[in-house]
Amino acid sequence: MQHHVTDRGINGAIKWSYHDAAVFAAWTVTRAGAEWTLAGTLKSSDDFRVSQRPLKFVAPHADGVWTWPVEELQITGASLTAKLGPPVR
Repeated sequence: MQHHVTDRGINGAIKWSYHDAAVFAAWTVTRAGAEWTLAGTLKSSDDFRVSQRPLKFVAPHADGVWTWPVEELQITGASLTAKLGPPVR
């Protein structure tokens, strides 16, 4: 049995170290089995910073932040899609 989980938000960022590489207007993280994916609309992005590694996706919530490592990403216009690793606790 595959588990599907979807989380959505309006605040979130792709970080390189402590720098914002990309800032989201809205995002969705989906888990299907062991695969985690991110899709979102960007407020802003920095070409240099999004090309650096390692990157992480950080999304605030009521009790702190959720964090996922970014394994691959693609930006087309104001849209970003990414393959994420399992969340970091």
